[in-house]
Amino acid sequence: MKKLIFFLFLTLPMSAQEFSVRKGVVVDDLKVVDTLTETYSLYLPTTYQNGRAWPTLFVFDARGRGKTAAQLLKGTAEQQGYMVVSSNDINNEKSLVENVMVASRLLQQVTQILPVDLTQVSTIGSMAGAKAATSIPLFFDNIHGAIAVGDHWVNFDLVDQKKSFNFIGIVGDEQYSALGMNLTLEGFSELKFPSQLYTYDGGEDWPSADILNSAVGVLTLDAMRNRKRPVDRQLIQQLYEQDLGLVNKLMSQNQLLNAENLLEVMEEKYEDFVSTTEIRAKQVQLSRSRNYTDQKREQQSISQKETRLLDDFMYYMDEDIRTANFENMGWWNYQKKQLDSLAQKNNGEAKMALRLKGFIKELIRVKRQELQENRAPLENRMLANMLQTIFDPQAFDAYQNIISLSAQDNDFQTAYFYLEEMLKHGYKDMDALYEIEGTLGLKLTPEYNSIIENYLGKAKFHEEND
Repeated sequence: MKKLIFFLFLTLPMSAQEFSVRKGVVVDDLKVVDTLTETYSLYLPTTYQNGRAWPTLFVFDARGRGKTAAQLLKGTAEQQGYMVVSSNDINNEKSLVENVMVASRLLQQVTQILPVDLTQVSTIGSMAGAKAATSIPLFFDNIHGAIAVGDHWVNFDLVDQKKSFNFIGIVGDEQYSALGMNLTLEGFSELKFPSQLYTYDGGEDWPSADILNSAVGVLTLDAMRNRKRPVDRQLIQQLYEQDLGLVNKLMSQNQLLNAENLLEVMEEKYEDFVSTTEIRAKQVQLSRSRNYTDQKREQQSISQKETRLLDDFMYYMDEDIRTANFENMGWWNYQKKQLDSLAQKNNGEAKMALRLKGFIKELIRVKRQELQENRAPLENRMLANMLQTIFDPQAFDAYQNIISLSAQDNDFQTAYFYLEEMLKHGYKDMDALYEIEGTLGLKLTPEYNSIIENYLGKAKFHEEND
């Protein structure tokens, strides 16, 4: 039996160049414009035809893995009829402004060269990419929806109530952003914006493909409801059965709270399209389960404990950085060890510990940025960077900042200590160690070069100083 392989080439204009794109295959490394190094991956469904406009998903992976992210959405594109455009240039290390500029250039160019349905442009991103994805509707008109995985950025001062869009949050139960996602959904609810929240087990950058497919399905059905695309009863039934199958899967895996969450999404998602009788029956079945009752009770107990700890951490963090209280570094080290120990357990508190560690890392990152922008005293910046290395041992920029600040304060012993700690945790860029700001005298010392040579096998000025 022969397999049908789609290698149908489409020639599309791309500024001054032309290129060929195969339907049914993710094509990588397409240039945004000739004058930039930025690229993207493109997926056209096998049903793609010229002569009509197509709903389009613009995808932003936090580590610039455009092809990988596009592959994750292939099934969705095929079933629900989307083009997928996935950036290779979003990066966790870039600022939000830089990532939004990358995303904006991609949108502006692709909507000019591909037959994009401008009423069905949606964005989807993970982590730093999710911040870019949720920023786009604030600056571009007619964005249909934004799907944010694991993080988001929404400034309600910039939200225009006349430019309503769908906001869909997706968050793992090990990710610190769950609280912020819920608060954002409450804000959109007050503005009468359509909004949904999906939850999943774990803390991976991207959830499973079936969760992503379900989330995009919210946008697809909303487009049908608002006459942006024809009502397709067969597709609606397929999506409904897939969601119901996912509920059953979650229940069989004893992920009862995630199953409850998906049923709540389904109630609104299939309104006007499918009878909710089966959905309500599943909700009743859950409510009568002793396991569900136990999980709900545990969740409430952990939530109360987590809130208390968050309040404590935020208060002490502010206070210690404000007063440059280096004496409390031992206390923070102890808290990190306690959370690490708790995270090793196989229960709800372990997931709480992972969320708390993620929250503290993000809190310190924001504090560091504020201190830098406000040109805070050296001691305050030093402490903030030291705290960052406790909760994120591979935050190499924090180590470099400490080395720089220590050198400026003529505290070479602290610089040596954090240089060695950075190298212990896997730092490899020798050249960058000699370009740290304010370290002219430090990097010429035998001690500095000896530490580098011990870990990297060579040093720039070791022989000269010998």
